[in-house]
Amino acid sequence: MTAAGFDGVYRSSTSFYGDKPSPSLVQYLEKYHVAGDGAGLDLGCGQGRNALFLAQRGFAMTAVDGSAEAIASLGEAADERRLNVSGRVADLAGLELEPGRFRLIVANTSLDHLGVDEGEALARQMAAALEPGGHLFVSVFTVDDPGCDALGRVASETASYVKHYYQPGELRRQFSALSLLAYQEEYALDVGHGQPHYHGIARLFARRDH
Repeated sequence: MTAAGFDGVYRSSTSFYGDKPSPSLVQYLEKYHVAGDGAGLDLGCGQGRNALFLAQRGFAMTAVDGSAEAIASLGEAADERRLNVSGRVADLAGLELEPGRFRLIVANTSLDHLGVDEGEALARQMAAALEPGGHLFVSVFTVDDPGCDALGRVASETASYVKHYYQPGELRRQFSALSLLAYQEEYALDVGHGQPHYHGIARLFARRDH
């Protein structure tokens, strides 16, 4: 599907994926005492549940998504709450990130929406775009996800957007230049949108030390 297709998904609901931030992101920020200040970047932000949460914590957020509908919804929510979030409509595959700019970068099920080479290129930029001491949170769908096969298991209604399902350990290797703080692979129930369904997912939290 294209970004225009995703516009239809977001047009159907002002909070398609819910209003709450990713529980794992919240957990890692608390566990590793990540202060809510500096510049933050949310890649593939959707309607902004993570970006809005991080702005509430004090980050000056830039939020990027290919869907104009999602960015419009995010802008309305940020204005209503008077939060420092700058929304940008852009294709992640062609994105250029300024080196050393961000204190925190989030990519929640975004890299897997790119082809393999595009994802690798963006991952390198993400690592370089962190300032020294900056943190990175990434989650991706893995080959264990129901959307990866045709076995009849219930998959997410947006599974067709995923271009690359990650192999075990692939996400960890992709960001091996950073200091790994936490890494997890699991098969987990998702009740955040649509019918309850499972995902095979990998999550990473890392820091740039220098």
